[in-house]
Amino acid sequence: MDKFFSGKQIETTRKAVGLAQRDLYQAAKVSRATYHNWVVGKSEPNVSQFLAMMQVCWHRSPENKANDEFQRLIKDLITVGKADALAD
Repeated sequence: MDKFFSGKQIETTRKAVGLAQRDLYQAAKVSRATYHNWVVGKSEPNVSQFLAMMQVCWHRSPENKANDEFQRLIKDLITVGKADALAD
């Protein structure tokens, strides 16, 4: 996966929407240790794992609380997807 996000950004987003780490690693269907490795930069999630985590964040994010970091990650994801689609 291209480096348009970091484990620290995943953690920032998770905290901003009030989720526990367990919520994200269970959504991605990985162990706590694997999630920790993503957060500290030892490895990174694949696209489907990343999308599963962002879906949980999206559904749990309060509608009245705009989260700049979360919105930026989603915009980056959409931009990457559009660039890939245009290249085809």
